[in-house]
Amino acid sequence: MSRPWLTSTLAATAAALLLLVLAACAPRVSPGTAMDTPDAAWKSFRRHYCSPSKDPAMKVKASLYYSRIKPRKRTNRTLVTLWGDFDGPMRLDVSASVGTLLAHIREDASGLLAFYPQEDKAYAHTDPVLGATRLGMPFPFSLNELARVSTGDFSGLAPRTYTTAKRVGETYVYEVKGKLVTRIILDTLGRPILMHGPTTITQNGAHSWQLEINRFEDAAANVTPLPGKLTLALDNGEKGILHIKSRELMVASWPAASTNLTLPDSVEPIRLDKGIYTGETGELPVIYEDK
Repeated sequence: MSRPWLTSTLAATAAALLLLVLAACAPRVSPGTAMDTPDAAWKSFRRHYCSPSKDPAMKVKASLYYSRIKPRKRTNRTLVTLWGDFDGPMRLDVSASVGTLLAHIREDASGLLAFYPQEDKAYAHTDPVLGATRLGMPFPFSLNELARVSTGDFSGLAPRTYTTAKRVGETYVYEVKGKLVTRIILDTLGRPILMHGPTTITQNGAHSWQLEINRFEDAAANVTPLPGKLTLALDNGEKGILHIKSRELMVASWPAASTNLTLPDSVEPIRLDKGIYTGETGELPVIYEDK
């Protein structure tokens, strides 16, 4: 007995299996491949630079050059160590170029805690973004997000899709509707080179920010090159340039003792949630200037 329905079903199944095999055998575009369309570059960017690390923790050592022009011009250069768990607390130590520890900072679900041993003072803020920015770290996102960006993961900043795209010279410019980012610029290799966005809250009179990825490290074939230099500027003239010296992904979470920040018994954190950052009670002094 002829069974045409069985024949057509088997044919459809075979065709589907063939497509799966072909898809599996199709070469994946490796990092470093030039893209000739905005959509191809965007897909490469999402594949290589928007994948959260499979490792639970990280550690980055870098130098930070900070500058501002208001209310008076000031610059300082420090060394920073950032470490912690991607899904847990983050720690940041700041030291002078001669090695003197200037600040210990901890971020967790309760906010930001910063201790300055030379001043024997500590500050706390429930908003880690605002607290870190006003303490001389002009980043409009959390230390956790900075840790992810430093290790090559921009998924917390970049939305999955873009609204419009165009080619400008050797770059692709995308307008996006993200929580933090409104414009992303990629090079033809699909690497992020510039991001723009508004500040979620007014910071020292700043209303927008720009993150420039100035340099990517050399990488072996089929290995995604990671950022080597990050320049973040606010539209009020504040700027932070982070030169990454070393980067390590950890196979296990940090023990609690490694991310805790215990204050001396004599130090009570000064709360910075009561208007000091809105200009009502004056400006918080920059404490950890490298002199």
